[in-house]
Amino acid sequence: MRGRTGKSAVVRIVRYRPAPATRGALALQRAAAPAQPPGLRLVRPDDGVDTEVRAVANATVRLIAEILAGTRPPHQLSLVAVPAVCRALFNHLQSARQTTPARRGGRVVPPKVLSTRVQRPAPTVAETAAVLVVAGRVHALALRLEHTRGRWRCTALETTAP
Repeated sequence: MRGRTGKSAVVRIVRYRPAPATRGALALQRAAAPAQPPGLRLVRPDDGVDTEVRAVANATVRLIAEILAGTRPPHQLSLVAVPAVCRALFNHLQSARQTTPARRGGRVVPPKVLSTRVQRPAPTVAETAAVLVVAGRVHALALRLEHTRGRWRCTALETTAP
């Protein structure tokens, strides 16, 4: 990205750091094949441990979408994110507001979350990808959630939203 004069469409808010649990391995790296394939079983989307992770991921995506749309104050992100993510998003919102003219009498359209995907590369890590509509435009959102001290916290955030 060096040497470019214009702004990039993708805003990277916090640098990605591999979790200690993965030891720098790719999340998509193939694991060793089990000795005996497991039998078939019925799997429901809300069964098991992933229910809590999905609920936290969906709530976090909705919260960030509302902050990006301007319908929720940015300080509420501190409930689900680490301080570095909160500061970076606040600075991003301040710079975006300085470059765009203020709305006069226009109504704020609430954001809409079109889809959310959750992946678990490690037991204490969840990665979420979402597609949102903010101010009538479609944007992508990627989150990294890590489980520390008994709760899930957003440790990284990437978005294409202004």
